[in-house]
Amino acid sequence: MNKSLPAFLLFFAAAATLSGTLLALQSYYWGAFFFFALFAVLYLRKSPLYVWLISFFVFISAAFMSNFHESTQHTRLSIKNPLPFLTIDSLPEIDGSSLRGFGKLDGERIVFRYKIPSEEELKRTKALKPGHTCRVKGELTVPSQNTNPNMFNYRRYLYERDIHWILKVDSFEECRESEDGWEFSLIRWRASGLNYIEDKFPPGTVGMTQALVFGETGKISPEMMDDYRSLGIVHLLAISGLHVGLVFGMLYFILIRAGVTRESTLWLSIVFLIFYMVITGGAPPVVRASSMLIILLIFRKSPFTISTLDSLSIVFMSLLFMDPYSIFDIGFQLSFTVSYSLLLSSSSILTAESPYLLQLFKVTAVAQLSSLPIMIFNFYEFSIIGFASNLLFVPLFSLIVLPMALITFLKELFLPSGMEWLNMIYGLIVSGIEALSSLLAAFPFTTLILGKPQDYIMICYICLVLAVFKGMEKGEWGLPSLFLSAFILLHIVWTQFSPFGDVVFIDVGQGDATLIDLPYNLGTYLIDTGGTVQFPKEDWERKTKPFSIDEDVILPFLKSKGITTIDKLLLTHGDLDHVGGAAGLVDKIKIKEILITPGSGNKNEMREILSLAEKKDVPVKQVLAPYTWKAKDNIFHILMPMDDIYEGNNDSLVVYSEMGGLKWLFTGDLEKEGEKELVDTYEVKTDVLKIGHHGSGTSSSGIFLEELKPQIGVISAGRDNRFGHPHPDVVTRLKDQGVVIHSTAEHGALTYRFLGKRGTFSAQLP
Repeated sequence: MNKSLPAFLLFFAAAATLSGTLLALQSYYWGAFFFFALFAVLYLRKSPLYVWLISFFVFISAAFMSNFHESTQHTRLSIKNPLPFLTIDSLPEIDGSSLRGFGKLDGERIVFRYKIPSEEELKRTKALKPGHTCRVKGELTVPSQNTNPNMFNYRRYLYERDIHWILKVDSFEECRESEDGWEFSLIRWRASGLNYIEDKFPPGTVGMTQALVFGETGKISPEMMDDYRSLGIVHLLAISGLHVGLVFGMLYFILIRAGVTRESTLWLSIVFLIFYMVITGGAPPVVRASSMLIILLIFRKSPFTISTLDSLSIVFMSLLFMDPYSIFDIGFQLSFTVSYSLLLSSSSILTAESPYLLQLFKVTAVAQLSSLPIMIFNFYEFSIIGFASNLLFVPLFSLIVLPMALITFLKELFLPSGMEWLNMIYGLIVSGIEALSSLLAAFPFTTLILGKPQDYIMICYICLVLAVFKGMEKGEWGLPSLFLSAFILLHIVWTQFSPFGDVVFIDVGQGDATLIDLPYNLGTYLIDTGGTVQFPKEDWERKTKPFSIDEDVILPFLKSKGITTIDKLLLTHGDLDHVGGAAGLVDKIKIKEILITPGSGNKNEMREILSLAEKKDVPVKQVLAPYTWKAKDNIFHILMPMDDIYEGNNDSLVVYSEMGGLKWLFTGDLEKEGEKELVDTYEVKTDVLKIGHHGSGTSSSGIFLEELKPQIGVISAGRDNRFGHPHPDVVTRLKDQGVVIHSTAEHGALTYRFLGKRGTFSAQLP
């Protein structure tokens, strides 16, 4: 009779590993929460002393190992002496004229980037493969960090992967295959498989097939990925337990039918699963599922019996001990959270006696509920129709799409010239899935945007989700579900009707964008949107999804604030660096009104915006001074322009406001002539001045500053911009007047958060 481990022992050890890791990696709040939650459960279960001791020992060990790992997180490279030889250790990604990949300099992993100068060079660049060592010329740079609140921190992301540098390559020279190139053979097989799909499959099925066979989603269009996210089904494109189980089942069936002994089949399956983890990219879900299966297979030949829950806990602890920073990977969080939830629910909620449809309903409910806190914490939103869409798409992918993708891929490998009808059927299936996804995603209100939650709110979500699970276990899930729904509603109300107001000078590079979010939902205004100049490019140079100031900066920032509606969009004038993101905003977020300066609508940069506004029924108003509106105690005045003849910068909308106990003046690109007209017409004093024209030498005259007497001057300019903004003379004039200068180029976004008449300034970067 096989021996087995005490129930839940390894699960408690895994929980101890989690809390010890988080505490050591300076997530004190969460580490303490899981620590006390673990020992509270041990106390309530009246666990024996040895369980307490083992859990505490694992907690200390995890904290020690995480601290040790943290102490090794340093670089040996120097920005002054970059080494000339780069070894490429992953499949490089080419997007238009940009090459990006991971490699090693003197054994230290780095990110490298290369701007491909010509189409001829593009052909040579495509020959670069994992294992190639190249002499390179380039410059090491420090990865950028988030310069706007709540945004993705790329520097932190790389640091958690022990990467400290980005190598900007100027040229690749004399590349050769490394002598130990056999180490990269599996990665090259992956590359060959991806290339084979791209060459042999119809274009419409390439992205889906690469995703389902190799876990690579790069060839799926950005629009299609957005649709999958809106529906909450993007996880179906990630290789996970479903894929691993199906592939393993197919392999096991083939080997047994081929006459291979069960003993040999077991060991061949283990070897294959290791191989499969590598060629599918080593993402957390596939590593989890494959490792669990390997452990279960190995223990089949041992005198010990372990449960699936034990197997999951062994994998969880092993991965965290090897790489504690895995805990911050969203894929890792989702994969293990959903897996633990399903396994812990299997004996009480997911009973085997349930009919298939009820079982599917319960599995979907458990998966969606368990992932809810993680989705809100990381993405500030969740899919409203995610439950229904998963009920529909999970069976479709499990029973039809995934098996067809694997069968069609194998058919192409071993029978490339036959059974063309199979390719046709598979193409129709993929087209149907994409069409259905686009149709459902087009419905309004598919996602609920909540904004970035505070940690205490997240703890409430976790407790409420656990309460729903407990209710489902007892068959009394109605009341806990009602409480969870009520809390989500309360979260929305708090976000929308918070007593705090914000003024944020958003860092949009060489451009302007200022958010004014008044308390109690009295008004949300955006002054300008920033914008980037897009130079003409040949077809081969174009990226799949080029950088967009609206999609990559403004919209994510608004989402992090829980903002879904802009009451007034003020476009100060028609220059691209002020209005370049406006069209995207009009298309993707509700805007109640657009204010523009008279005559600016005739500029080419404005025509697309106004045309789209007309289609979306967004009223556009041309405003002249004086123009005033009021939101309770907050007053806004348009002070310029004073005529309807548009002459560029000096006809910028100039906005004066009193809010949060301060006086504000937003000047667009106003220059000296416009400044003189302003002070000649009005007696204006201000506390905070948005410096005109990004700190150009043609703005912020001494007379203007003397009249306004600002205490703080905000300059919105890009880092290392080609215009030399802010101009040294402007900086000197501001300092001479005793003005405290904040430049987005140096300090990122500037936020003023206020409650009533009092507030605090904070810069994103020190």
